[in-house]
Amino acid sequence: MDLRGNIKLEGIQFLNYLNIDHKEKEIVREWRNNMDIRRWMYSDHVISEEEHAMFIEGLKIDNKNSYWLARDENEGYLGVISLNRIDSANKNAYLGIYTNPYSGKTGTGYVLIECLKRLAFNIAYLHTLKLEVIENNEKAIRFYEKSGFSEEGRLREFVFKDGKWCDVIVMGIIKRNVGQTWKSE
Repeated sequence: MDLRGNIKLEGIQFLNYLNIDHKEKEIVREWRNNMDIRRWMYSDHVISEEEHAMFIEGLKIDNKNSYWLARDENEGYLGVISLNRIDSANKNAYLGIYTNPYSGKTGTGYVLIECLKRLAFNIAYLHTLKLEVIENNEKAIRFYEKSGFSEEGRLREFVFKDGKWCDVIVMGIIKRNVGQTWKSE
């Protein structure tokens, strides 16, 4: 499966990082460097323009990770979604998601996660979708639970944050538990 192209779902254009222009790359980097986003990432340092460019360049030869910038014609840029560690043989992947930290609009995360599930199950034909979330990110854990994900395991003392070791919770969803089948546009 080739996930390098742009995808349109629910009237939202998902622009693959390989297809975004310089301005859009800077938007993504600015969001990723926002403290409200980076504090929950394993790697929480400020990402330089050079490091970001090298990351995107590396995606050209990477068939295990795909990233998209979500753009709505009316609302502007909504956020970022990704499928990571894609395992085509076993039909699973991990997700990544964050919303535009400057938008102030509520409900965007739910729109993005639903689109991400559609992308995973109906376009990439995955069977299971996983995620990892740092244990004290209670807001994200509630969000994922409301979106149909359930805890499947725990990586004990997996990341070092704020001077202490933190567990990481592994959550997942299986296609048959999603409850509906969607059609992409």
